[in-house]
Order: sequence, then structure tokens, then C-alpha cells
Amino acid sequence: MEQQDGAGPAVNRWELSAYENRIFREYVSAMVFHGQVTADAAGLNATDLYALNLLDLIGEVTAGELARRTGLTTGAVTKLVDRLASAGLVSRRPDPQDRRRVRIGIVDTEADERLGSSGELFAPIASRLDRLISAYPEPERTILMRFFERATEELSSATREIQSTSRPPRPRH
Repeated sequence: MEQQDGAGPAVNRWELSAYENRIFREYVSAMVFHGQVTADAAGLNATDLYALNLLDLIGEVTAGELARRTGLTTGAVTKLVDRLASAGLVSRRPDPQDRRRVRIGIVDTEADERLGSSGELFAPIASRLDRLISAYPEPERTILMRFFERATEELSSATREIQSTSRPPRPRH
């Protein structure tokens, strides 16, 4: 079956699927690279920036929950939180439900100053994405947001599937 991709001659469905796959992979690669460069510019590593983003999205969590959501070991999360706390970006406080546990949250003023969406590091991408998305009419923006919501669900599901079926990582030497 032939389809028009809007950018050239008609292509068959397999070729369009390969094209769509490549475009999506290029988008994901650009996002990962942007995250790495942004982390470097902030004096952080990419995992630290990723954890800060998660904390910004989900709010205060226990160290165990942060480990589960990042895929890191609890020991690695302890080191990550140590780094972020030393930088003044997160705080620890006892969990009121279980004082043996610790809750981790962003220190808003410091994190906003260094990393906030209106901050220097994210301003270029935020303004570009605002311009890009606002150029689409409302019905198309709704479709885009629905795509990103569904793509996030599918990526999360695929990640959980890999986690549940994969072997433990090999020891590093």
C-alpha cells in the first residue's frame, strides 16, 4: 500500500515505518544529548540531572522510591543524594510515617536558580519548544500531547518489561 508522507513521493508502509522509527530515535537521541550537555553546563552528571527532573515531576519521595524510579541501587542513590545535598539542590528529612526512612525533596530556591525552567540552562530549549508547539493549531497540539503521553506510557511499560526479564548486571572491574 502506497502512502504520501507529505515531504515527497509516495512510499510504501514499511518504508514509512522505518522513516518514523528513525525520526523518533533521532528525537530521543537529541533529548539525551541535550540532557548531557545541560548537566555538564550545570556542573552535574546526567544521572543527577535526571533525578532532579524526577523529583521536580513527582515531588518528595523516599530514597527507596527514587532508587526504584531511576533503576539505581540504593547505594548509588545514597551517593547521588549526597552529591545533590552537598550542592544544596536537595534536602533530606525523616519520613513522618517511618523514621528509619528518609524523604528527599528539591530545595526549590537553589534548584530554580541553577536549573529552573526559567533559568539560563533551560531557557533556550523552553523558548524553542514553546514556539514550536504554539505554531500548531489546538487540535494538532492535542494530538501531539496525546502522542507524548502514550509514548511515555509505552516507554515506561517497555522499561518495566526489560527490568523484569533481564539478568542482573555483570560486575564492573
